[in-house]
Amino acid sequence: MEWFSQNAALVGVAIMPLTYGFVGWFTNLVALKMTFYPLKFIGIWEPWLGWQGIVPRKASGLALKSVQMLTEKLFKVEEFFEKVDAEKLYEQFKPVLPETVPEATRHIIDEMHPKLKSQLQESDIEKIIERACHESEQKLHEITGHLKEDIGKVFNFKTLVLRHLTGDNVHRIVDIFQAVGHKEFKFIEKSGLYFGALLGGVQIVLWHFFPLWWTLPIQGVIVGYLTNWLALTMIFRPLREKSFGFIRYQGLFLKRQTDVADKYAELFATQVLSARNIMDEILYRRVARSVVDTIQEDVAAMLKEKDPHGKMANEIIHAQDTTQSSKKEAIAKITEKLSGQAATMEKIMGRAMNVRNMIFQRMKELPPEDFEPILRTAFQEDEYILILLGAVLGALVGLGQGVYMFIAG
Repeated sequence: MEWFSQNAALVGVAIMPLTYGFVGWFTNLVALKMTFYPLKFIGIWEPWLGWQGIVPRKASGLALKSVQMLTEKLFKVEEFFEKVDAEKLYEQFKPVLPETVPEATRHIIDEMHPKLKSQLQESDIEKIIERACHESEQKLHEITGHLKEDIGKVFNFKTLVLRHLTGDNVHRIVDIFQAVGHKEFKFIEKSGLYFGALLGGVQIVLWHFFPLWWTLPIQGVIVGYLTNWLALTMIFRPLREKSFGFIRYQGLFLKRQTDVADKYAELFATQVLSARNIMDEILYRRVARSVVDTIQEDVAAMLKEKDPHGKMANEIIHAQDTTQSSKKEAIAKITEKLSGQAATMEKIMGRAMNVRNMIFQRMKELPPEDFEPILRTAFQEDEYILILLGAVLGALVGLGQGVYMFIAG
């Protein structure tokens, strides 16, 4: 202890590289965590007093940028459906309806008020089921017909992407960014340690000439700022390979284009553009909505026929309102049943569309300026926040170091 008290200032100088290595590592680590987490806002006054990860907060914008990049640079939506046999799809899905619609119809009727339900005879329910089956088959034929003629009438790529990458599914866009950029994020973390230690060595030299405690917080700002800035710059620049003597160098992310394309294609094909999700968008939900609408209309019409004097008018209106409020739930249940019985058809459609291979083959051939935004968009809009965060945290550590040196001196 006596030796330490006599050499406290020397110890403070000696550990400067360690201190700023820690500053660089810690500021970069915090910046990365704040990019992706928390998924939902935590604080008391959104968005001012609290924080939500940059990617979750910007999820809608980032998802739309993905749509723009994919549809402008990689493919046209129509290409996915060129090899899909619409007639075969219709014939294979048609038998699923009689297995699903009657049960769904009875479930909706069972949810009605007992007084109204008692007015419907079994023959009435059978008529409603028959019409719902017919209507769903007509809807199926209409939808499959549009797959080749005008896919835009039954498929909205933007809506699909937003549904599966935002809201309750925002974790998916975070997962995609982290998966395709995991090596770059690890580099950011480690580089903070290396750059910080290097700048700590520079700090020893500066301290030798300017042993003023108040310079340390200033140097902390510089270290925190530079380590974050350098890490981000080295990931994305230069766009194309350059030579520095015998050294060849290119932005780390750009250098991994083939690997990234492969991972991105896999994740996007399974998490967003899967056959299940596409069928859910173009077929299951639309057929389910048609079935529920038909059931509602027929039930209301039959009840009114059985009540020519309007004695149950209020109950019928209330029943319609109640049914309307639970319409989404009914559609969701029918959608789930339809998808549960169409696994084979989804496999056939998935093979025909071959989403993963199409995205991979075209993404790996993108020029660097078009490829870079795939990951860069996760940082770009609020990149300055991450760099300034490094500066602020560096200043705090520098201040602590400065106080120590002031006391030790």
